[in-house]
Order: sequence, then structure tokens, then C-alpha cells
Amino acid sequence: MPLVFISYASDDEAKAVKLARALRRAKDIDVWIDIEQIEPADDFLDKMTDGIKRADKFIVCLSPAFTSRPPTSWVRRELKQAIVKEVKSGQLSIIPVRLLKGGEIPDELGTRAYADLSTRKRWKRNLPRLIKAIRK
Repeated sequence: MPLVFISYASDDEAKAVKLARALRRAKDIDVWIDIEQIEPADDFLDKMTDGIKRADKFIVCLSPAFTSRPPTSWVRRELKQAIVKEVKSGQLSIIPVRLLKGGEIPDELGTRAYADLSTRKRWKRNLPRLIKAIRK
């Protein structure tokens, strides 16, 4: 069962949680999301790093909130760690997901295709494609 780490800007928490629930309904996908994995008094950095290391796939949720985050934000730091892991392993594991219209694809992801879940119609069409990419 693949483990998927979901990284998102705090403004996008509700949509990220909705995505986590939808992926779990696929039954053969396990999800790591901070609000469920990190308890009070836990070391956030240790937990996050461990989650990224153990994950088979890393979803970065794109939105205007993501784009506006500075390079030192948690969501940007998580993406940097995932990129380092991907480079070391030689396997593509980062899957960009557009949660809301607007925002930009980070330069670090180049021309990588993303799953567009920004509208109800796109969610319905692209969620099955995202699940298929996770299972690859």
C-alpha cells in the first residue's frame, strides 16, 4: 500500500483534508498529513522529515497561498526535502496537485504535469487519474 505525504499551505488545509479523505477511500492508499500525524509537543521537523522519508509519493498542493509562501515556509521546506529524496532515489515521486485556480508551478518542478482538482468538474475527472499515478 503506497504511503502518500500531502504538503499544503495552511490556508488550504480544508481542501488538503478533503483530498486525504478521497485518497483513503481508494482503500489501498495510506496518507500522511500533518494535522493527523503531529501531536502537541512533537518535534515538527522530525515528524515531517520522517513522513517524507517513508512516503512513496509526495503530493504538493498548489494554490495562490502556496505561491505566496516564502522559501523558508514549511510547505516550501517540505518540497525541498522531497526534491532531494527524488534526486537521490532517481524515481519520480512528487505529484503536483492544483487545489485552487491561480498560483504557479514552482520552478523546481519544471514542466511536470499536475492533477487539476480546482473545480468540481475537474476533481471528478482528475481524481481517478491522480489515484492511478499514485499506484504506479
